Amino acid sequence: MDLTTDQVSHFQIFGFLLLRGLFAGDEASLMEQEASDIMAEARGGGPVDSTKVQPVQPFFERRPFLASLPADDRIYGPAQSLCGQNCQLIGTEGNLHVGDTPWHGGGHGHNMTSVMPNVKIVFYMDRMTADTGALRVIPGSHRLLLPDPYETLRSRNDAPGFRPFGILPQDIPCVCIETQPGDVIFFTEDTLHAAFGGLPGRHQHAVSFYADPQTDEQRQYIHDLYAKFRFGLHPAESYVNSDNPRLRSIVSRAVEWGFETSKL
Repeated sequence: MDLTTDQVSHFQIFGFLLLRGLFAGDEASLMEQEASDIMAEARGGGPVDSTKVQPVQPFFERRPFLASLPADDRIYGPAQSLCGQNCQLIGTEGNLHVGDTPWHGGGHGHNMTSVMPNVKIVFYMDRMTADTGALRVIPGSHRLLLPDPYETLRSRNDAPGFRPFGILPQDIPCVCIETQPGDVIFFTEDTLHAAFGGLPGRHQHAVSFYADPQTDEQRQYIHDLYAKFRFGLHPAESYVNSDNPRLRSIVSRAVEWGFETSKL
């Protein structure tokens, strides 16, 4: 499944793209079931902690249907449209969110978009609205500008008295991407994003890709990221040894470079 020229342009200019109804209702239900099982397993079967986010990495590799998604035409096709042929997996993640997520994205000398194409592909398991934690983005904020007009928003400032540009963080002009299960959001981590409201334990899960490096600068950038990451760029052994050639392909650079694998 390739994106249209207009869809690619939308992503490149605004830093995000929403595809509605990409997965059918039964598929969305299966995603939720597998995701819930992973989360319950990771916390030893105990209740959801309503005071802090529960993150799990790697995530999708832990259950069959989720594990297949990075190679699914509906995910890998758009990833190739945005990042180019033979795009590579950064990693998968799962999160049960609690409360607000402050504005953040890029900045402080980190802007992957300026070095190579990349995309984060996000799945929500619940209906998300402006009042219940839907993803908010500031269009175009992924583009590197010096000086950076958005610098004050990039550092996850959640102090009670924080008033960027003299207003509450939730009043910052933005696009609020309201979704239903089965919808998929594509964006880059350099795009400023946040979420406000919502109940504890709301699911947000993601797969991230980067372009197949073509220059010494791009290769060095990925090696530098690998040195910083604890989970990202550590391919699951189930993908390295998969019968699915596409799953093997999306971790082929990490294997070629001798990056440490994860035991999944």
